[in-house]
Amino acid sequence: MHTINVRVTHQKADVAALEAFAFPDVKAAVREIASLPSVKECVIVQTCNRVEIFAAAEDVDVAYHDIIDYVMDKTISKMKEHLRHKQGVPPEKIVEHMINSSKMLHDAIESDFHSAALHHLLRLTSGLESMIVGEDQILGQVRDAYHLAYGAGTVGEFFKNIFAKAIHVGQRARNETEINKGAVSIGSAAVELAEDILGSLKGKKVLLIGAGEMGTLVAKSLVEREVAAVVANRTYERSVKIAQELGGETLRFEEVGEGIKKCDLIITATGAPKAILTEKLVEDAMKGRKRSLVITDVSVPRNVEEGVGKLGNVKLLNIDDLRSIAERNKRVREMEAVKVEAIIEEELSLLEKQLYHIDVEGIVKAMFKEAENIRKKELQKAIKMLGDGIDKKEKEVLDDLTRVIINRTMSPIASKIREAAETNDSASIKTAEKWFLKR
Repeated sequence: MHTINVRVTHQKADVAALEAFAFPDVKAAVREIASLPSVKECVIVQTCNRVEIFAAAEDVDVAYHDIIDYVMDKTISKMKEHLRHKQGVPPEKIVEHMINSSKMLHDAIESDFHSAALHHLLRLTSGLESMIVGEDQILGQVRDAYHLAYGAGTVGEFFKNIFAKAIHVGQRARNETEINKGAVSIGSAAVELAEDILGSLKGKKVLLIGAGEMGTLVAKSLVEREVAAVVANRTYERSVKIAQELGGETLRFEEVGEGIKKCDLIITATGAPKAILTEKLVEDAMKGRKRSLVITDVSVPRNVEEGVGKLGNVKLLNIDDLRSIAERNKRVREMEAVKVEAIIEEELSLLEKQLYHIDVEGIVKAMFKEAENIRKKELQKAIKMLGDGIDKKEKEVLDDLTRVIINRTMSPIASKIREAAETNDSASIKTAEKWFLKR
């Protein structure tokens, strides 16, 4: 079995490309990919700045092309729907738009195979692949992605071992280095970026829309800056909880328009599938207002319509604009990243040996099973030949003796088969398969 990683991340994709590739229903997507004939197991890691498919397959070339076909089909269908219904592009122009977008889509896709895919996963859980290097959230997000796939029935022994190792490496990186010491999150980076633009948040009125995981991270960062914000969330009870932590106020979701009129900064961080701050809503709220408004949207899909950024006195920021904060954070962690890489290399070597053993374990089991069948058959013949002159104790001695002979004879062969796997001696493995799996 081999590992494939197909991904679209902040490294090469902007927020528009991430939106296009993101799966609206990850559980359905992981089941559909796992049902492809060439794919044996599948896990999807999807966050605000990455969509990553990890797949296990016997033939990586076939599986890769099947996954790309699946992803592109879903992405193109989504983009056509967006152009037709949300942007009102006439049918005759849609093909032209899609041709222009195809290169962008293909250029955004990255892929790794075999050890390179495993290495990428270990870097991912360690926080080295994050936009905000060293952030802790990705470790929990990978763990959640694995549990979702496990619950969907798309994980077997192969990925069970791989993701257990990946999570272990992420924990080691944080326990044995300072890669995450003082590290910012996407949520706190959004606040830091707003602070850079506004100069200071002191005395500013902040509206936080969203009280989920990302909204909570934003709230924590606001608390550190002693900013009392107004919180709005579709689930009012959730917004009350966050507002209490902030020492701020709550606003019912349907009253967001009124909240816009009074604030200097809006941070949106919801899981809404479409924009919640429309151009018309913000335009109406800005009528008669002279002071400027900063909106930072850290959601994917975006929570704010693009047209909002064209309104007077409004500055609209999104995930793409966090790169300056990310680069600043990355420079601080360069020395710790070297230490993390050493841990990754050590653990990757151990993981590869473990996986190679899994690959040939079927051969080893078949070999011992065949030997055991022969032992039992020949033991019964011997006992029968000895007749009534043999008692129970003597039968047990014979049973133990033949079992020891089999184990001592077969164990060195099993070790050689495992060694062949570790050294990638495919010729020896094929011979072993021929002898013990195809008899």
